Amino acid sequence: MVEDCFREARITDELRPGSIKKYGSSIKNFLELLGPKNLTDLNNRDFGHYILEMKSRGASNVRIANVIAAMKWLIARLWEKGATFPSLDLLAVRKPKAVKKETNYLTEREVAQFLDTVQDDTSRRSTVKGGRFMAFTMLLLQTGARIGEALSINRANIDRENKEIQIVGKGGKPRTLFLRDETLHWIDRYLAVREDDEPALFACQDGTARWKQTDAGRSFKRYKDRSGIKKHFVIHTFRHTFATMYLMKGAGINVVQTALGHSDPVTTLKYYAAAVEKAKVRETINDRHFDFIPSSLLASRSLPNNCHLSQ
Repeated sequence: MVEDCFREARITDELRPGSIKKYGSSIKNFLELLGPKNLTDLNNRDFGHYILEMKSRGASNVRIANVIAAMKWLIARLWEKGATFPSLDLLAVRKPKAVKKETNYLTEREVAQFLDTVQDDTSRRSTVKGGRFMAFTMLLLQTGARIGEALSINRANIDRENKEIQIVGKGGKPRTLFLRDETLHWIDRYLAVREDDEPALFACQDGTARWKQTDAGRSFKRYKDRSGIKKHFVIHTFRHTFATMYLMKGAGINVVQTALGHSDPVTTLKYYAAAVEKAKVRETINDRHFDFIPSSLLASRSLPNNCHLSQ
């Protein structure tokens, strides 16, 4: 029955392949920690025991909450199939509070620094490898697409006349990626050096299969290390960068929501409002229009290098 739950999730696209893999890993982790026990014998104390044991091992609340969410998903699906859990009240199962991290994104200077690193590599010689990563990065930065969404695109999906790509996003929801001329330019440069018939827009180097997420991750790490950017960021940060930059520059929340494929603007606000407001506060604090301290007392203008203001 468990296998049927995952099989149906694949058929209906209720869960993306990556999510199915994570859910499977989480459920395995939960059951292995509890030891030998039938699923239908689970009770609320088992969930409490799992949470306390994982905390004692140093697991983060986010990690624990993700595992609990996976178990709740599985149990709900098994219920639908007629399984009974007489000792379990799923509504009473609580997850530990996860402190939301501030959304990470790249500044305009950091975006330029990263792209310059990739372009420097591609300018020396026109290769499938370099052109592919440049086109891939531009697509992510300019559309806000998720990694899996970008890798699922086929060449035939590109509507050049309308400069858009129809994709199936998270949860099986169709949406449109809107392209800028510069993104199409880099896609065309990449395709121009391809000599294969692989339908995938992003293919492995020998053109025999679709480019995999793990391989994209290795390429990303290489360019990240070369770029010299000290900030911690991952490929998914490009999606955050797209959303944050557009909101900072005045794009409407509904526009960004639609571009990202969020079904509710509240989701978009939840992720990006704090980052945008923080950036606006930083800009305002450093705006000379708001100066009220005498310029003669500003440390950056008048104090010797070895002099410090007392607290």
